[in-house]
Amino acid sequence: MAISLARLRFRFLCSQTMIQAIQLRMMLVPLVLMLVLELFSCPTLALDQLTVCPPSVGCVKGTHRKGYQSERFEAFMGIPYALPPVGELRFSNPKVMTKLLGLYDATKPKPDCIQKNYLLPTPIVFGQEDCLYLNVYRPELPRSGQALLPVMVYIHGGGFFSGSAGPEVTGPEYFMDSGEVILITMAYRLGPFGFLSTQDAAISGNFGLKDQNLALRWVQRNIEAFGGDPKRVTIFGQSAGGVATHLHLLSPRSKGLFHGAISMSGTANVPFAITEQPLEQARLVAELCGIKQAQNLSTAKLARSLRHVEATRLLDAGDGLKFWDVDHMTNFRPVVEQGVGAKAFLSEHPSRLVAQGSRMPIPWLVGTVPDEGAVRVVNIMGNETLRQSFNLRFDELLQELMEFPTSFSEERLASSMTLILKEYFQNQHEVNEKTVQGFMDLITDRGFKHPLYNAIREDVRQQRPPPLYLYSFNYRGLLSYASAYTSANVSGKYGVVHCDDLLYLFRTPLIFPDFERNSTEAKVIHSFVDYFVHFAEFGKPRNMESVKPCTESLLQSRPSGMCDYHEFINAPPPYKGFEVHVSSEFQGPRVKLWASILNETSLNEY
Repeated sequence: MAISLARLRFRFLCSQTMIQAIQLRMMLVPLVLMLVLELFSCPTLALDQLTVCPPSVGCVKGTHRKGYQSERFEAFMGIPYALPPVGELRFSNPKVMTKLLGLYDATKPKPDCIQKNYLLPTPIVFGQEDCLYLNVYRPELPRSGQALLPVMVYIHGGGFFSGSAGPEVTGPEYFMDSGEVILITMAYRLGPFGFLSTQDAAISGNFGLKDQNLALRWVQRNIEAFGGDPKRVTIFGQSAGGVATHLHLLSPRSKGLFHGAISMSGTANVPFAITEQPLEQARLVAELCGIKQAQNLSTAKLARSLRHVEATRLLDAGDGLKFWDVDHMTNFRPVVEQGVGAKAFLSEHPSRLVAQGSRMPIPWLVGTVPDEGAVRVVNIMGNETLRQSFNLRFDELLQELMEFPTSFSEERLASSMTLILKEYFQNQHEVNEKTVQGFMDLITDRGFKHPLYNAIREDVRQQRPPPLYLYSFNYRGLLSYASAYTSANVSGKYGVVHCDDLLYLFRTPLIFPDFERNSTEAKVIHSFVDYFVHFAEFGKPRNMESVKPCTESLLQSRPSGMCDYHEFINAPPPYKGFEVHVSSEFQGPRVKLWASILNETSLNEY
């Protein structure tokens, strides 16, 4: 009997063990299947080359896009690099995006950041607040044994209030045709969402710049998975994007995130680079949004209230900051942060940082175009109603546009205006066909060329080992951004204006038709893109052997006060096409004029 009971117990235990084994097997089957699927989703094993699994991102699936001259390239678009900056995260530093689950569809771009674009003849609100995404483009090349490619990260312009990283405006085709770089375009917060500030920890400000910084950190962590070299990253930007690249060169927060920088039509010391009284502006915006007692609320309560304002209403409130029409165009700007310690992106005024020689010791390429001021002047000249309105208040509005230092007395303002009217307007107190070029030169000199000269001079004065390189894009082609600044027909009326160099770096199908593939413009595209790509690869533009190194003694010895630079120009008659030559021409007398007006005594020696 005892033996029988023992056998029964043994059989029972065996049956239980078998049941448990079967259950365990049933549990393991889906787990094994998941592991197999995970293995086959890894880019090293996947047959689909358009699936990439960066370490801190997860797996993303890209797509092919057609090149301009090449057959196709690979695109991974709309990849989130930060948590959506909405709700309680509005007016907060960007937060790192959590790792994506499953296979993320990166075959389509995301909408632009919400904005009111005052560069358009009729400003409208478009975009979305959840917008912190980036696009990665790479040439279609064999992966096996291939060396990592240099990486170029583009920061779009638009006055800190507008702009797009999307392929309809910032098309990657020309860079992809080179087959030599990986290109990244990023969206960052704009207008009040990116640059409103109470100048304390409540709304510290500079969120748009901090978004860019976080995107650069994303590049360092993840770009190698796409075939990019994290040790060869070049940032470049135009207009406000050019200002931003220079600010990254000056900010300790961006140290080590890139290895070369290109600033196009914008440096960190331009007049529109800084909001001098951000708290006053934030309170006024709150009032315009209907927030009660906005002038008396604590900054913490002010921040809470502004976080709950509808996004479009917040953008429209910016209209109330204008002194005339859309001026100042750039109302929401970077700020000198206070009360946030090491988290600050910018803790000193950029003009002071420039004078101190605080930029990172890495190669820097600085560029400009002849008629930067067209970005504002063309619309005034092309709209008879606007021009008449401006002329009715000419002296008052012109003085506002100049953004003179707030310390200027009435007497100082009057004497400065007298000098300006004589130099730029032939002592006429109106904008007309005879004075329009002077008006454009004035906006160009005050807003771009004089700050550019100061940035170059202070950089050279530091006698730093890393070289500074310069170019001027003066090629006048079939298309021009002048036509985008106004609803009037201004084709061929103006020269090479603000943004015209972008026509030869980025395809812009939303605004302009394509150039013919065998046209002179196509050759300019190849040459200009190659100039930038060579800088990204080797830390200097192509054909620098013909340019004398920029030194302080060279600046002092020349009447123009300018170093040698490459100039992209139309070939002289009877030739057609374009050429690149070396020049050192610059508006030396006008630099001295503005040094005198702004009391920059250190420049009087020139």
